[in-house]
Amino acid sequence: MTVPDPSDGSGPGAEVAPDDPVMFDDLTPDVLDGSDDSVPAAPGVSDPGVSDPDVEVEAARAAVVHARTPANTMCSGTWTHPVSTVQFQRASGGTLAWSFKLSNAAKSALGPVVTVTMPFSYVNGKAVNPPYHPHTEPNWYNYHGSLNRFQFIGGGGGSIQTGDKVTFYWFLKGSKPGTAADRYITCRVPRPGSA
Repeated sequence: MTVPDPSDGSGPGAEVAPDDPVMFDDLTPDVLDGSDDSVPAAPGVSDPGVSDPDVEVEAARAAVVHARTPANTMCSGTWTHPVSTVQFQRASGGTLAWSFKLSNAAKSALGPVVTVTMPFSYVNGKAVNPPYHPHTEPNWYNYHGSLNRFQFIGGGGGSIQTGDKVTFYWFLKGSKPGTAADRYITCRVPRPGSA
């Protein structure tokens, strides 16, 4: 399964609805077969075949993606995509919550059990400690998490505010040998109480 990368000008494919905000996602090949040994390791995912430099390369790429991706779409509602559907909601108290459900194509490609992590996340261009730890669950599981207060990597922190630009990067490791997927979403934090 191949998903066009908006940075190369190919834009969303026919399999994505025209009103889907996929243009604000950035994907590396969404389901890797591992044949080129390019599957990046994510913190908390045990993969002895992947070295730390691969993680550093992916971290650098995630930072570039965050910097170049416009965030004029709010983190609200449902974002469908060939890898997963992400649904956002901001509580009246300020917490931005999301659910992350794999598509049927991703379930088939990755296998019956999938580990989902969030190795990288950003608030207003600065890396923060990711608000999601590894979860290994059946592929039908509704992976979910939230962000309100955060710590910048290297010190300091705060809480999200309406209009903040955030980037979430999810990494998926399949139970089928050598399979993985990933997905980025960059968007702006909506007002409290938004669904």
